Amino acid sequence: MWVMTSLEDYPYFTACRRSQLESSTQIAERLKRVMEFQASLPLSGIIAPNIVVSRSFDSVEAVVAKNFIRQTRVIWDAIGDARPVYATLALSHQTLLDRAELESFLNDITLLDNPPNGFYLLIAASSSEARTEIFNADVVAAWMAFNYSLKLSGYTVINGYADRLAPFLGAAGGDVGCAGWFNTLRTFSLERFAPAATGGRLPVQRYLSARLLNRLTFIELNALRNMLPNLLNSLPHDADYPPDEEPPRNREVLQSWETLVQLGQRFAGEDVAANLQHCEGSLNAAEELYAQIAATGYPLDAKSNSDHIAALREGIELFKEIPEL
Repeated sequence: MWVMTSLEDYPYFTACRRSQLESSTQIAERLKRVMEFQASLPLSGIIAPNIVVSRSFDSVEAVVAKNFIRQTRVIWDAIGDARPVYATLALSHQTLLDRAELESFLNDITLLDNPPNGFYLLIAASSSEARTEIFNADVVAAWMAFNYSLKLSGYTVINGYADRLAPFLGAAGGDVGCAGWFNTLRTFSLERFAPAATGGRLPVQRYLSARLLNRLTFIELNALRNMLPNLLNSLPHDADYPPDEEPPRNREVLQSWETLVQLGQRFAGEDVAANLQHCEGSLNAAEELYAQIAATGYPLDAKSNSDHIAALREGIELFKEIPEL
């Protein structure tokens, strides 16, 4: 059996310089190879490739990325497959900081002559551990704005590596929020595709609390659960976290997915303004529960603290400044 362990193992992959991708012919050929490979697999939909726009929408990279998007449907129609096709839109968090450039780019991709069925949207951090680059008010607002604008234009929006932001993106109109099996799949970064360093310790096991909108380490949960039982979600996979007993590693992710689904269902609805009120109510509740934790005197790990609340709250306020809302 042929096992593919890296991108270079795939039959369609060849490395190239950015200057080569300034050719429409090169882009069409690369789209064709990747999508023909996917068409041979039992998939429900196809995701076209693209490059990461790393710094600015006013750049050669952005022109190349738009060319990939414009040709996605053309190449897929030529292949002749009836399944839906999604164009990839991969953006560095830095590109989202200029509101004027962002709006201009959105106008370009929402007015396509031959559009795909939707978009696979990725926001890249400098590393898989750089979560504060994503939990940044401007980035949160812009990511929500992409979901809102694309959904308003009739596209399906799939948010890759969304993890804890997925419910908030769903509140803005997103259809799907993705979260992977491992900690390194919770934030998108090109570092993720570099050769892995050997050695190191296994990551600390965590529990995703719906009320905190964040994860606690198993040790933190074990220390606080009797004093603050509302840290627990009262969902089936709570059974995987009995007192004083760490869960099997293949169960931790199931608990995370279950919680994200519950939050997504709570925040998503037809009325975006009402959805945002649900988001704000959950942020208020999280703030209150963090105050209760602080009152116990128990110190939390840096990743378990309440920093995300201010970023999400401010991000929602910035998102609400969009004229259409």
